[in-house]
Amino acid sequence: MLPLEVDLLVRLLLIQGAVIAVSAAIPILLPLLFTLLPVSMVLLPFVLIGYVRVLIGVGSFTVRMMVDEQHNNTLALLRTTPMPLRHILYSKGAAGVWRQIEDLGLIIMGTAVLSLPVIGLQYAAYWPLEDLTTISWLSRVALGMGLIGSIARLFIEPAMIAACAIAIGSIVPSRAPALIALTGLGFFYFLLINLPRLMPMTPELRVLLESILPIVLPVAITFLAFRLAEYVLRRD
Repeated sequence: MLPLEVDLLVRLLLIQGAVIAVSAAIPILLPLLFTLLPVSMVLLPFVLIGYVRVLIGVGSFTVRMMVDEQHNNTLALLRTTPMPLRHILYSKGAAGVWRQIEDLGLIIMGTAVLSLPVIGLQYAAYWPLEDLTTISWLSRVALGMGLIGSIARLFIEPAMIAACAIAIGSIVPSRAPALIALTGLGFFYFLLINLPRLMPMTPELRVLLESILPIVLPVAITFLAFRLAEYVLRRD
């Protein structure tokens, strides 16, 4: 389990969801909430820096662990136990994430508190939040999807980085090349995940893509990375 106040996180999300829903009938609620925008704009960059440090910590520890275990043949010793290889790899990934879990918990809570005004500022350009027609519900749905997506990414992406580190560590026998490969892969992932912002599309499609792609893509990458690592290790 994550060492963070899950109950508090759920309550924060439920309160913000209730404010979003009620604001469809009382539009003044969201502008009041967005008075926190200056605070969010000041603090969120520090949250982002902390998140990058967490991902770097997860990736560097996990890839070094895998390279060392390959070099010392300790992974081969683990494979003599009744535990399936896939579960061994899962435990390695969990160990990489767990070392950063306290910082990650703080980042998740900070994002839950600070991100809604910034998301609202972005989507207000597509649908006026004061509109009381059907457009009003589109803006509220977009806000909710954006908030949930931003929190979900913080759970999924560290696991993805750990899985990629395990796959690279099972293929590349040296620390430095493995770290360089993982860094390059992470860079191109975040480049790809932000490319939709540059594409011409309708606001509805843009919101859908920006909410779903950052969740579906890392889940798929995590699955494929674990499968690749398992395949390479079984082949050896």
